[in-house]
Amino acid sequence: MAADVRLALDLANGRATGEAADAVRARLRTYIVALADGADLHAAGLTDLRARDIATNTVRHARAVAQDEAHDLAANLRLLAKSVDHLSRYAAAAQQRSRW
Repeated sequence: MAADVRLALDLANGRATGEAADAVRARLRTYIVALADGADLHAAGLTDLRARDIATNTVRHARAVAQDEAHDLAANLRLLAKSVDHLSRYAAAAQQRSRW
């Protein structure tokens, strides 16, 4: 996942079109779907209301970005990459918490 995030950001700065960019975009969307439920668990478990709102809205936005049709391909790659980055951290935090 981390490699795809870096690749997406590189492609967004250079060539955000073509088969490689489309493939990365599809993988990032798959990651968002896979991570979103765990990220939601993390958000729901936050006691600080502001942090919970931010995390909840981040997950909601990531899901929306994953479903959106890309008009600006470079911006879409950046949004998908950043969404995967955030959700992977949230999902990892949820897993850590569930081990306790």
